[in-house]
Amino acid sequence: MNDNVPYSPLNGLPEAWRDGLKEEVKRSAIAFVTIWALFFAVCAVFPDLRAKLVEMMFSTLNSKNLSGGSGKISVLALFLNNVEAAAFIMLYGLLPFIQLPALALGVNAMMLGVMASWYAAEEISLLAYLAALLPHGVLELPALFLAFGTGLYICGQLSRRCRKDQSARSLWSCMTLASQMLLWVLVPLLLI
Repeated sequence: MNDNVPYSPLNGLPEAWRDGLKEEVKRSAIAFVTIWALFFAVCAVFPDLRAKLVEMMFSTLNSKNLSGGSGKISVLALFLNNVEAAAFIMLYGLLPFIQLPALALGVNAMMLGVMASWYAAEEISLLAYLAALLPHGVLELPALFLAFGTGLYICGQLSRRCRKDQSARSLWSCMTLASQMLLWVLVPLLLI
């Protein structure tokens, strides 16, 4: 570490942001909205597909036991699930050349697009869908975009490192960046 730079738990994040993380987060947000819109449209046109996807999603959500058996979603269980998801999305980036964070982004966007289509098909207003989504989504969605972008950034850095690009971040630097992003940015966003 450079002795002239004072220690901060965020050391590395601003540099990564300028070095390409910002672009990965922006691409993640654009891809998310695009996939969401695509699945909304596809499920509106193919109601049988929508029904199967909704059934699959509810089955998956029920298997996650986010309600603790009470039927109501536990805030703590949801928070821990979101932190775990964000951590894994970034850790997927540790596999060079394999864009697993992009797959995770697609699955999350697909689920929200399918649910929007389901709300519309059930003649529940899309405004009701947005009203249910936005209160927690205002911070949760940016946190997910940051996790996706960080995972993609890390994957790109390690892929460059495997191709002998010494200017790319090391494995340790990437793990440190993911830890800083999780602890100092994502956990507070998800907690709020």
